[in-house]
Amino acid sequence: MIRDIYLLVGGEATRLRPLSEGIPKALLTIKGRLLIDLILENLEESNLDNINLICSIKHESYWLDYKKNSKFNVNLHFENEKLDTGGYVIQNIEHFDDKFLCMNGDLLIDMNFESFLEVANNSKNSTICSIPVEDPSRYGVLELEGTKIINFIEKPKDMKYGNNISLGVYCFHKKDIKEIKNNLEVPCSFEKNVFPELAKNNLLDCFSVNGNMLDVGTRESYIYAHTENQTNWISESATIGKDTVIENSVILGSSSIGNNVQVNNSIICSEAIIEDEAVINDEIFKS
Repeated sequence: MIRDIYLLVGGEATRLRPLSEGIPKALLTIKGRLLIDLILENLEESNLDNINLICSIKHESYWLDYKKNSKFNVNLHFENEKLDTGGYVIQNIEHFDDKFLCMNGDLLIDMNFESFLEVANNSKNSTICSIPVEDPSRYGVLELEGTKIINFIEKPKDMKYGNNISLGVYCFHKKDIKEIKNNLEVPCSFEKNVFPELAKNNLLDCFSVNGNMLDVGTRESYIYAHTENQTNWISESATIGKDTVIENSVILGSSSIGNNVQVNNSIICSEAIIEDEAVINDEIFKS
């Protein structure tokens, strides 16, 4: 039985600055909840014994504080240098169980995790969880023969190679990683280096699920994660003045917005103060 899962949480949401300045992407809040907590809650029914977070050493203080105050029992592993998505696993594979799970720790993923875990527990090869998309030209596509992954096609122009993309959830066999380890150099990427090498050696399968994922790392997607079918998301602690109009925006924390202000397609950071008559369009506003 698979006992361990490793979440990759070293990334930064550079396109969300200044909101995300200095903090890991997984510690951003969505509707007042930490992104990492939303992800871990989805794993609670999976009976995984060991939850491991692979973190950047530059965020050490944030993650130590998180571990101290979190309701989740997590193990922290720090990278002292940038190893890309696959580097930590490749460098430390001798310390991993025979089978283990990895997933992106900064994506909102909607899927039946238990169904993938059942397949992973019985799999003979490393396995990528995938979803079909309507427009594969925006993604890297998994070229399949049955359930076997034979190639990775980056942003194909048509449906020739199918429409299955990685959901960011993986099951690895230690023996498979050890077989290809000597062909890899660290830093290395799962997507660009590890997966193609596994596929080339006939060691990589695909499990397709009905699901969805959302990368909240852009202003537009961060707003969508809060609003979905609503007009706005406004923190209960925020102060909104008279005759102020807010459209398709997120108002965080105890921010204060004056009278007769217009806010459109924007994120207002916690503690921000916006004076009367201001117009905020397509912006992440902090000061």
